[in-house]
Amino acid sequence: MKNGKIANIKVSRKSLFYRWLEITKPFHKLTSQQHNILSLLLYYFFEYKKDIKNDKLCWKMVFDYETKHLIKNELGIKDPNLQNVLTTLRKKGVIIDNAIVSTYIPNLEEDSNNFKVIFNFNIIDGE
Repeated sequence: MKNGKIANIKVSRKSLFYRWLEITKPFHKLTSQQHNILSLLLYYFFEYKKDIKNDKLCWKMVFDYETKHLIKNELGIKDPNLQNVLTTLRKKGVIIDNAIVSTYIPNLEEDSNNFKVIFNFNIIDGE
């Protein structure tokens, strides 16, 4: 890469979604709790997608009681807290019709252990 920098970062699959939201934070400005919950929703979506090819069914599983229970246990939060964050994410347009909007979903290739985020800065002289 002639005029650029590459940073290789080792992450677990679960933390990948947290890091993805961390990198894109200037664009979405989610609170820490929203960030944590959204990253786990994304994680479970991709986990379910390994076995279920129908996205609609995967989203149904993500927003199912069992998955919410896993998220609450992992983050140590109560049900009202989770429900309030989900409501806020719906109001912000992050979740529509019980699915996360594609803007927030990293474009991961199936069965890949590599994910790249590329920033391309087009420098305009005189501005």
